Amino acid sequence: MTILFLVVLHVPHGPDPNKLDSSCNEDSMAPLSNNQDISSMTNGVTEVVSEETLQLDEPDAQSDSHVRKRMKKITKKKGQGTFSGAADEDYSTSVKKYRKQRYHLFSRYDDGVKLDEEGWFSVTPEPIANHHALRCGSNAIIDGFTGVGGNAIQFAKCAKHVIAVDIDPKKIEYANHNAVIYEVDDRIDFVRGDFFLLAPRLKADTVFLSPPWGGPNYKKVERYDIKTMLKPHDGFLLFKTAKGIASKVVMFLPKNVDINQLAELSLSSCPPWSLEVERNFLNGRLKAITAYFTNPEISMNNDQ
Repeated sequence: MTILFLVVLHVPHGPDPNKLDSSCNEDSMAPLSNNQDISSMTNGVTEVVSEETLQLDEPDAQSDSHVRKRMKKITKKKGQGTFSGAADEDYSTSVKKYRKQRYHLFSRYDDGVKLDEEGWFSVTPEPIANHHALRCGSNAIIDGFTGVGGNAIQFAKCAKHVIAVDIDPKKIEYANHNAVIYEVDDRIDFVRGDFFLLAPRLKADTVFLSPPWGGPNYKKVERYDIKTMLKPHDGFLLFKTAKGIASKVVMFLPKNVDINQLAELSLSSCPPWSLEVERNFLNGRLKAITAYFTNPEISMNNDQ
């Protein structure tokens, strides 16, 4: 049985969790803008060559009971599925250990889920990704570093449309393939491109960011420094870029991230953005930190 524990730390000015939107709101849907340069990527993959403003639609929250039932069912037939992506011997020893966790990463792994080597240690475990989707609620979502699609798939179960961006064509291919398995590919636009270059033309309610952490070696340091260890750019530039897209920014970060630096991000805005820090546990083990940043001016307008 998979057990997901969450410990939430509220930093001053943090958002009221009771007011978080976790249901659909049909009235707040915004359609994708029509343009010639960025076409629909539903049921396919498009490389973005030039940029136009993208608007997104909004979600339907779903219970995670199906995930739990599916994981329990598949666990009984462990080892019977086909190893997806490359052959088992093609992966390094450090990556092979992650295969034991494959049903935590994707409950429908045996249906043909594909992961590249980096995907094995970088994809968000499905119960945590499902939680992120419920927390992000019914607003339009951009997944800036989608990888093999773990988070985008869960967002699409709740949202009517998601834009999933990644610079790696292989990851976009695998993410699209995995979305088909979960039957949500019609709700996701997969964009092969650089998030930082696309950002000036992107618009949504929420931006979700799970940038490359630098591989499993992040565990070897006492404090993970978002100024020097995040790739391809530091966490401060990443946050500044995301703020220009949405009024809510969610960052999924290593469990040993320096919390003081997250507070610095919040205070780097004028007025400071509210910050909520959440510790994500899976089966009693701390897996990661999720930071929820919200523009207080937008929050006050929504409360009126």
